[in-house]
Amino acid sequence: MTRLSILIAALVLPIGEASAQADFYAGKQISLLIGTTAGGGYDAYGRLVARHIGRHIPGHPAVVAKNMPGAGGLASANYLYNRAPKDGTEILIVQNGLPFERLFHSLSPEGKNALFDATKFGWVGSATQTVFVTVTWHASGIRTLRDASAKETILGASTTSSDSYVLAMLSNHLLGTRFKVVHGYAGATEVSLAVENGEVQGEAGKDWTTLTSTKPQWIRDKLINILVQMGTRAHPDLKGVPMAIELAKSPQDREIMEVVFAKFGMARPFFTAPGVPPERLALLRRAFDATMSDPTVIAEATKLGMEISPVRGDAVEALVAKMMATPENLAARARDVLKPR
Repeated sequence: MTRLSILIAALVLPIGEASAQADFYAGKQISLLIGTTAGGGYDAYGRLVARHIGRHIPGHPAVVAKNMPGAGGLASANYLYNRAPKDGTEILIVQNGLPFERLFHSLSPEGKNALFDATKFGWVGSATQTVFVTVTWHASGIRTLRDASAKETILGASTTSSDSYVLAMLSNHLLGTRFKVVHGYAGATEVSLAVENGEVQGEAGKDWTTLTSTKPQWIRDKLINILVQMGTRAHPDLKGVPMAIELAKSPQDREIMEVVFAKFGMARPFFTAPGVPPERLALLRRAFDATMSDPTVIAEATKLGMEISPVRGDAVEALVAKMMATPENLAARARDVLKPR
């Protein structure tokens, strides 16, 4: 399957082929797998898409959301790549860093257990682009990056390959913070609960759209301090919050950040198994695009505090291909910065 063949299929689908795809999905069920525990940002976006995308797929299949957590998302990605049916009846949303395990964590247990080639998945699209933030609880006494550089700060994370862990490591090595990360939580919901209960003082690598959709009271009631934002472009809602990339101490450090932060251009990625017929992948991409522009979906997302800034499937595919083609010397430097200490 080539990118060109998928693009052609997306632009021109003969009437007979459209009818065939409708016949294929009619009476079927699509499983929309969510590679995290319930209650977090990925879960919210996965369920939003599951509620509406069936209306935009010819044949109007039932779409059922199913959580499939495990190993920071590796279990679901490995399943989709190696065991899921290759017919477009299973779609997965997973942490945006997960597809790049073998690039950034090739020497860690997580990277070695990534039994997939990210460039071969059928990329359907991303619900949004975002920045990630590092936050501390209001009672922690850590209000700024300067505070976090002067005093050890305990943060929470699920695994050593999660954004909450690796972005804390990046911050320690490139910005001079003194974050100590306690990992082993089941998912984002459990980390947030640990922050609220005082088990940890905050979290690095918190998706801004996760905060606005699942913890708006943290922002509204000023229960957190936002220390830094990580991304290639500042978020308009975060005026005054420093950008990590602007604090880089050298061109080489900035280059590492640009590589690591590129994945935030696909903050909520949806994809299907490799080998799905190009015309069916094209159909799923069109259905996803229609869902993301559906006034009902936008209204629901707005009510829930969820940001919608979609990225087309072909653009996500191109981003994945570009990242996986990162020169080895630069990837090695990034791995060194991100590795567990």
